Amino acid sequence: MSFETFEPTAGILLYIAAVFLATGVVKGVLGIGMPLIAIPLLAGTVGPIAAMSLMAVPTIAINLWQTAQSGYMGGALKRFRAAYPLLIGGVILGLFFLTRLDRGALFVLIGVIVMLIALSQMLPFNLAIPQRWERWCTPLVGIVSGLLGGVSSFLGPLMAMYLVALRVTKDQFVGAIALFYLIAAIPFYLGLGVSGHFGWTEFFASAAAAFLIWLGVLAGQRLRARASAELFRKLVLGLLMIVGANMVRKGLM
Repeated sequence: MSFETFEPTAGILLYIAAVFLATGVVKGVLGIGMPLIAIPLLAGTVGPIAAMSLMAVPTIAINLWQTAQSGYMGGALKRFRAAYPLLIGGVILGLFFLTRLDRGALFVLIGVIVMLIALSQMLPFNLAIPQRWERWCTPLVGIVSGLLGGVSSFLGPLMAMYLVALRVTKDQFVGAIALFYLIAAIPFYLGLGVSGHFGWTEFFASAAAAFLIWLGVLAGQRLRARASAELFRKLVLGLLMIVGANMVRKGLM
């Protein structure tokens, strides 16, 4: 489905706006990646690929800002240089499959990935990767993350677990993950454009989404000081499990 053939009602538009605001709130409270929240909630309304295209402006804008603010761009470019070409190649290969899967298969694929990501976040993660292994692990994580990103736009969780296992500092983590997102997002959305899934209509809709998400982030930052972050995280992950299971159900029907 594309926005050229999408016929929204007032109720659907309100739902889409609410999803973007909620995505921003979750981002503001927990910092969880925006596509992971928005895409499964929107896929049943506008279609999976159209949902991904709506995240173009928010994804590029926030990761460009975080990369610039981190002060770690040069360090990340040098340390993880072996990952970037494979990340881009993986995104392109993943996109090839994304644009050729039928709607049912795409729903099942994204639903399973969402549930696996939510489950991984519920389990304790204490893996530590020795520095001597980094030379070999970085390219592998790059290609696998690229494939996941290309077929679903969810490259962040695997990359985040890898950076945590490397025991990078908080500032290094933010700068490195934002740069990975930025480098992957450019070929991903260019590919959607070439395949006819991202044009000016999608761009302007995505810009409007960015504004709503920004409002949600501001609200989430205020809420973070008052709410229990751990309880909020469990509720969000539980919701993702339900949404992912529902996507699988729809895909199999």
